[in-house]
Amino acid sequence: MSETTLSKSAQKNGAVENRSVRPSYRVESDKEAHKLFVAMPGVNKSGIEIALDGDALTVAGHRADPIPEGWRPVFSELGSHDYRLALRLNVDVDEDKIRANIEDGLLTLTLPVREAAKPRQISIT
Repeated sequence: MSETTLSKSAQKNGAVENRSVRPSYRVESDKEAHKLFVAMPGVNKSGIEIALDGDALTVAGHRADPIPEGWRPVFSELGSHDYRLALRLNVDVDEDKIRANIEDGLLTLTLPVREAAKPRQISIT
């Protein structure tokens, strides 16, 4: 088994190795909304932060893998993970109507298109 990347002094002080992962995602669209599906296995509702700043959307999540008291890991490829996804939206989103839901490790964000940005038919007069 290989040594962790943490220094010996950091290990003695209780530091835990933390990995940051860019989650897999998919985007679906229709004329009413865009849906963003983000895979975040092991993350619950309280471990997710979603921010929209202008057209910059950031989704972050944290999965903790606590070790029961009295136990010590012998080998593990699990552990705490930080997920982070940053995307630029090239659409005008109605920020007040954004919805988010997480179920079975899949975060679903519904980003409704602002009325003014929806396609419309223009008649000739």
